[in-house]
Amino acid sequence: METSVVIKEVSERLGIPEYDLVREGFLSYLRERKRLLMAERFEILSRYRVRSAEELRARIESGEVAEHPTWEEYIELTNLDSELAQLEKYFEKLASLW
Repeated sequence: METSVVIKEVSERLGIPEYDLVREGFLSYLRERKRLLMAERFEILSRYRVRSAEELRARIESGEVAEHPTWEEYIELTNLDSELAQLEKYFEKLASLW
């Protein structure tokens, strides 16, 4: 069964226009993705008791925490921050469209 057929069927069953159903589904996906990224980010920040990637980097450079595996987690943290920033841009774009 094609995706479009299922969307049409669910739309009719729920009494929601297809466009609204797809839009809400897409927004729900983005929100869930953001929630997961934020949870992962919080886990790293909590582990090192810092508030940002910059603070973690400073603690690494000062020798307060071991370089390994902290550098890898710092890189992961900066990647998470970048992905969260991109998601925010998507939310802004979508808000202007809808």
